[in-house]
Amino acid sequence: MTIKEKLKSFKEKIRGFLFFLKRFPWTIGERVFPFFVVMIILAVVIGALFFLKFVVLISRQALPVSSELPVLDEPALEKILRNWQSRQRKLEAADGLDYPDLFSPKGE
Repeated sequence: MTIKEKLKSFKEKIRGFLFFLKRFPWTIGERVFPFFVVMIILAVVIGALFFLKFVVLISRQALPVSSELPVLDEPALEKILRNWQSRQRKLEAADGLDYPDLFSPKGE
């Protein structure tokens, strides 16, 4: 086979593929019900595979249990305490503010 024949064969394959792409929506439109049945079955199969991978197989694995308790150092505990106290002060300060009632008439 010469280069020209190979090129011609390649061009014919491209034309055939483009014709298929142009005709594909019409083919699906002519066979809507079987297309949707196949798509629903495909979605169920893919969903089942994801369920198997992320739920069933993970639940079967034994999780490693550490016998040691987590230890927090003093600076980390002090930082958490300061953060908690500052949030508590902000919450108490917001509780003391008196906001006007926007829904009552101005005379009341």
